[in-house]
Amino acid sequence: MNKIFFTLTVFAAFFVLSCNNSNFKSPKEAFTTTEVSEMLKGDVVFVDVRNADEIAEQSYDVKSIISIPLDSIEANMNLIPKDKQVILVCQGGKRSKEAYDILVKKGFTNLANMVGGMNAWSEAGLPTKGNEIAAGSEKKACCANPNSKDCNPDGTCKTTTKTEEKPCCSGGDKSKCSNDKSTTSIIESKNRLEVYAFHGTRQCETCKNMKANTQATLDKFFAKELKAGQIVYQIIDVDDAKNEKLAEKFQATGTALMINKVVNGKDNIIDWSDFAFDKANDANVYMPELKSKITTVLK
Repeated sequence: MNKIFFTLTVFAAFFVLSCNNSNFKSPKEAFTTTEVSEMLKGDVVFVDVRNADEIAEQSYDVKSIISIPLDSIEANMNLIPKDKQVILVCQGGKRSKEAYDILVKKGFTNLANMVGGMNAWSEAGLPTKGNEIAAGSEKKACCANPNSKDCNPDGTCKTTTKTEEKPCCSGGDKSKCSNDKSTTSIIESKNRLEVYAFHGTRQCETCKNMKANTQATLDKFFAKELKAGQIVYQIIDVDDAKNEKLAEKFQATGTALMINKVVNGKDNIIDWSDFAFDKANDANVYMPELKSKITTVLK
């Protein structure tokens, strides 16, 4: 009890000093959710570095919070106060730690990372707002089109898209191989266009529309290329541990539309996320523009 009282007293003292101190220094580099919940009684500011779709689904219900996605943290440093305790938060604590490292190098001394992020915050029953996953539901949000080949029967999203299970003619007795070009192995093909729709566990309407309208565009205009393995479309959950390496390769931390033009086995990554966020909610605009972009890249 005495230890807890002492800790809270230290926090209170720092909050009082911060009112008239433009060079406020955080007492710690990282705090637990329990510690941060007590700090809410003082003058503390949250900086949420998650993407907009994640925040739309579930956000921190605190009195003072600023939203700055990690990839734009340096460009918006001026929005972060230096005279108050700032708590950097994200979904699991990893991105907020990255933001902490970036800002400390820029001279910030009033920062601390919250360990565990929203995952730990919500598990502790601390205040949140936004759309919640139904209690007791183990299903992840899936694509807007439930009949999509990217959906599992139980409503969860597939993390990989496979070609038909036919023998590939990569070697051996070629007399036993099919002449159908659709039997080409995607993994072994040195020239292909990979289309990745990345998302987090929690998804907003824009994210769902991006995935559905991308699938619809490919099915309508590039069915032949999909069947032949010249184009590969995959929906990837960045919060799934088994997708960690792929997410890191594309630097995807939330909703993103990424293109990888593989030429002679070499990657050429293109980020179309801005286009997707701007146009995904209007299929009449999104689909023809995406068709044009893909056609140009395929040339």
